Amino acid sequence: MKFFRINIYLTIKYFFFSLFSSHKKITNKINKYLKFYSNKNEIILTSQLRVGFKLVLNYLKEKNPKKNEIIVNSYNLAEMINICQNTNLKVKYAKLNNNLFIDENDLKKKINKKTLAVLVTNIFNTYDSSIKIKSICNKRKIPLIEDNAIYFGNFKKIKKKKIYAGSFGDYILNSFNIMKNISGMYGGSVATNDKKFALYANVKISKYKNFPIIKYFKQCLIFLILKILSNNFIYNIFFFNILKKANISQNRFILGIIYPSIKFKKTSLPEYYYSKINSFSKKMIYYQLSDNINFNKNHIKKKLNNIFYHKILNKKKINGIELLKYEDPNFQNYNDYPIIVERKKALVNYLFSKGIETKTVQYVDCQKIFKSKKSNELKNYENKILCLPNHKLISKKYIMFIVNNLEKFYKNK
Repeated sequence: MKFFRINIYLTIKYFFFSLFSSHKKITNKINKYLKFYSNKNEIILTSQLRVGFKLVLNYLKEKNPKKNEIIVNSYNLAEMINICQNTNLKVKYAKLNNNLFIDENDLKKKINKKTLAVLVTNIFNTYDSSIKIKSICNKRKIPLIEDNAIYFGNFKKIKKKKIYAGSFGDYILNSFNIMKNISGMYGGSVATNDKKFALYANVKISKYKNFPIIKYFKQCLIFLILKILSNNFIYNIFFFNILKKANISQNRFILGIIYPSIKFKKTSLPEYYYSKINSFSKKMIYYQLSDNINFNKNHIKKKLNNIFYHKILNKKKINGIELLKYEDPNFQNYNDYPIIVERKKALVNYLFSKGIETKTVQYVDCQKIFKSKKSNELKNYENKILCLPNHKLISKKYIMFIVNNLEKFYKNK
């Protein structure tokens, strides 16, 4: 049996509930949930995470006109760097630790009088790494921007209290796009305690246009198509073979639907960045945030799968596979289990031949894309990171099937 790697958490039920329901004061209800997860007092809803990021950068630049540098993770979403450059910021790439997170010692060296902010991206990092970066920024009085698109809902339990990812930064960016833990087609938020920023952002957003209806309709259509194709029967007899052929032939049109980031082009920022979040998105976000039972079930299932992946792979010690530092399965609760592999392209094709679909694109080497001085620290990770399927339909039996095939590939090489 083959399983679609993608799991879209938004259900058809909540999609249609949102289409036909009407909620008063829904923004306040969403904000209440987001304040809980972020431990921040101010919430600004945006049409996308990147819109909130742009607002934060504009605000910080107006506050600190003499500062023009931002320190970021080089393994990142290319559009985040594009936004920095379109805000006339000089991007400085920090060295990475073993979990592809900003190395704290290198960060100390790179912070200077021109540093406007530090942007960290929660992707494979540990709780301790987040705390160390936060401490450095606090001591140097540098604003910390936390990109929490992938880690929403992940937490560290300390003395029976949950400390959530997306609560460390001075400005926390969340994404509610189509494939995130909380999905509203398009959507994002900024959480902060900076009241002046909240006032600034709300004034700016009040002047924005409505989100383009055609673009929004296309996203809804993609959602419905992916939901249909994720049906096991349809996926097995039809969609898997399309993905397999697209991967082998590198068909950018089909792969671009599954991995939107590969369609990136360096360009000026599009007009729809200056748009408001759609009310339909708000309702979908609200329904999912209020469904704590289903959210927790998904969290626990992913966590148990991640633990099992790590246990089996660590036990087998397959020559050709390297594991990331894995400390807390609640905080490092991956949507797809990441491994660092040799001969990635050949391995992906081999796994497809065995009926296994993997996530081949996570983030990219932004130094290469933006033609900045390459860093030996990155080690070309974009050609080595492979993410294994992990969601509520993935069983221990299927994980063993995947791991056994990984072992066969490297034994037969």
